[in-house]
Amino acid sequence: MGYGSLYKSYQDRYLNKIEIGYRLPADLSLGEVWEKIVADRKGRGETLTLRDEQGKNFWYVNIKPLQAKLHLIDSQGKDSLYRNIRKEIESELIFDSLIEEAWASNLIEGVFTTHKRAQELVRRNLSPRDKNELMMKNNHAAMNYIVENREVAFSIDLILQLHRIITQDTLDDRESSGRFRDDEVYILDKSGSIIFKPMKAENILPCMDNFIDWVNTDSEEDFIHPIVKASVVHFYMAYVHPFFDGNGRTARALFYFYLLKNKYDFFKYFSISALIAKQREKYYKAIKDVEDYDNDLTYFLLYSANIALKSIDEILDKIIRKYHSIVLRQKLDEKGVYLNKRQNRIIKIIIDHDHKSITTRKYQKIFQVAYGTARSDLNNLAEYELLRKQKAGKGFVYFPELTKFISSH
Repeated sequence: MGYGSLYKSYQDRYLNKIEIGYRLPADLSLGEVWEKIVADRKGRGETLTLRDEQGKNFWYVNIKPLQAKLHLIDSQGKDSLYRNIRKEIESELIFDSLIEEAWASNLIEGVFTTHKRAQELVRRNLSPRDKNELMMKNNHAAMNYIVENREVAFSIDLILQLHRIITQDTLDDRESSGRFRDDEVYILDKSGSIIFKPMKAENILPCMDNFIDWVNTDSEEDFIHPIVKASVVHFYMAYVHPFFDGNGRTARALFYFYLLKNKYDFFKYFSISALIAKQREKYYKAIKDVEDYDNDLTYFLLYSANIALKSIDEILDKIIRKYHSIVLRQKLDEKGVYLNKRQNRIIKIIIDHDHKSITTRKYQKIFQVAYGTARSDLNNLAEYELLRKQKAGKGFVYFPELTKFISSH
């Protein structure tokens, strides 16, 4: 491969200096190659009015791979399919996504609550037992607030209100909730070493005022794609780190708010935090690349666009599963098949989570029932041909046959 092809590969994939160094032929100088690449990127880059603490502007390159991803998001994410979803399915999708976002946002912050408990807290409106559960309920309240108030102006007041909801009764200093910090903070690793020193407190308000002006600028000559703008909102809030705590959760909440405000309604069906939580290393790497490579936001924009595309795939899969459940329920009614509460629940679990098989022991664990009850329930489902029973060692494994059941006469 010649230098021209190598160079194009580095640019299209938007590799950083270290990644290029690993791939660079021995006869080429990394310093010289990197200098040319950065010069080309800056020459094609779009400079934003947002600045770092040293007064250097953030910028990005609207490269073809990013444009392609944004086009796919627009064409797939704004498909008429979302406008024609049955109301009961839409309500369930939104409810599920709000719980998922609240739970996963805690997970990213290193705060653990089981997904089952998160659902119980919201569905049954239970009182939180500890700070972790209170944080989860606060996250859920913030997402509800966004869905219900998407038309309000993007402002300092909005940011402070979201932070107030997110951190309510969870901070050591309750007066810090809904207020910008007035002192320095340091981000430490597990060994106690400083890995990030956020902006000085006295610089926060001027930067946030400039940030609000930038977000609310929407003239044609200053147009920035809404996905790009929402992603920059997400990044810049995390970068400025204006609060003592709750910065990441507030940044992700504002990402949602901006997209819903700009009519990207399908984002209410998915959880960005759930996708980030699965690949936290890539999330933090994208943020670090911006910081390490001269405020080049392209790294984070590519990451954010990939997350959005993955979300669309997951949403479509969920919609198909929800319709599958409705069709199955109609078929059961047609055939006069009655299922008890546990059996209905296991069928829903199989569809929602795409389980390929289930054992008696697993059924016991899920429903906390005796072995005989579990075996009877599963055998009954096998008799109705909803499951296929197969010998495995001394026991049996049950495989879903739901599609076959639906298509049967």
